[in-house]
Amino acid sequence: MRRLGSFTLMELVISMAILSIIGTIVTTEIVRSFRQNNELTAKSIVQSDLILATDRVSRVLRSTVLVVETTQTNLKIRGYPSSGAVAPSEINFYISAGALKYSVVPPTGQAPNYTYNQGDAVYHTPLKKITNSTSNPLFNYYDGDGNLLAFPVTVADVKVVEFRPSALDSGSVLTTPISVTTKLTLRNFKTNL
Repeated sequence: MRRLGSFTLMELVISMAILSIIGTIVTTEIVRSFRQNNELTAKSIVQSDLILATDRVSRVLRSTVLVVETTQTNLKIRGYPSSGAVAPSEINFYISAGALKYSVVPPTGQAPNYTYNQGDAVYHTPLKKITNSTSNPLFNYYDGDGNLLAFPVTVADVKVVEFRPSALDSGSVLTTPISVTTKLTLRNFKTNL
């Protein structure tokens, strides 16, 4: 005989099975949502870092007065690192230990005979986990007619610089790098520095 208000063993087993199925579905959705949130956050941070790095490189390249060295992963120029600079510094953008770095060496001496002492360099790291390499160049160079220059590039031929950073997040959430590209025409070349 069954009493009113009580459950049989079968009813309890079925209820527990239904609750565990619902719990599994809810837990799976929470985990999926958490992963998507982490991925979106990582993408947002990397995109922000790429925009800031591209802006910084663009500002410096616009002030270029002399191209010193060009490779797929390194660009050394003379230019003005800030609007308050009165003489061109030697600025080197390069990849080191998987990060985009740049150094600024202020000039010493008098124009036009400035010297650049590497011991005076100030170092910056705008991107911490860059994926560029010689097979995925950080820099491409173009002549005055817009033709892509082949490596090794003759620095005198460089009139346009293409900056193409690709990066991942530092937390290793992203599996595919995010990339941006910008091209800048070098217009401030000087011969009397």
